[in-house]
Amino acid sequence: MRLSISNIGWEKDDDLRVFALMNKYGFEGLEIAPTRVFPDTPYEDLDAAKEWSKTIHSKYGFTISSIQSIWYGKTEKVFGDNVEKEILINYTKKAIDFSEAIGCRNLVFGCPRNRLMPDGAKETDALSFFKQIGSYASMHNCVVAIEANPRIYNTNFLNTTKQAVDFIKKVNSNGLMLNLDVGTMIENKENISVISENFSLVHHIHISEPCLRIIEKRDLHIELADLLKKKKYDGYVSIEVGKQDDPELLASMMEYLSDIFI
Repeated sequence: MRLSISNIGWEKDDDLRVFALMNKYGFEGLEIAPTRVFPDTPYEDLDAAKEWSKTIHSKYGFTISSIQSIWYGKTEKVFGDNVEKEILINYTKKAIDFSEAIGCRNLVFGCPRNRLMPDGAKETDALSFFKQIGSYASMHNCVVAIEANPRIYNTNFLNTTKQAVDFIKKVNSNGLMLNLDVGTMIENKENISVISENFSLVHHIHISEPCLRIIEKRDLHIELADLLKKKKYDGYVSIEVGKQDDPELLASMMEYLSDIFI
């Protein structure tokens, strides 16, 4: 398995300091929020995105492990009308094109507010939406990895890991898999058994805490590391934490994960 960290965890001015820490602790992957790199229209200039990715790899040795916050700034809803759905599908296709251009195979789908189910909506209303996204991702050598979002994030669709797994099975697309979010597991008091029987659906992993607090040392991390080694997981295990003013706080988290997962 390989280690990664999301760039939502520090200020852009601290990039070089964090990149040095990543090299020190054996982190090969950089996860990005696209608007953190291309603030205004992140998916429009694929040539610029491709050159940026090449530079990151040639200068620092990092691969772009994943992109997240793929709908940042979008207000349309998965359970909205057909016009809203079409806007989101087309926008997601642009995100997939962007991901392919930078050599990234994983897009995390969280977007809790955009997936809020209004009264009268059903889970089945979202199946066609995600089938289209999964099909397009598969054609472009990418995976959209859905994560469960607990209710603390103000959503009511796929709140638990089991619900996310069951939904992914119903969509049944090679381009739609699971982002295992440890913060969700912690908030919901889930244990490792929730995923051990469906491990083939896991495409990316976030080591996080509820509300993206600083990562604590937990037995759950050791249990997860043991499972990943047993299953011969070769994807990324990525730190997801809220923005830290002091990169040394990130250093302690990186050292902790390096000790457990490598």
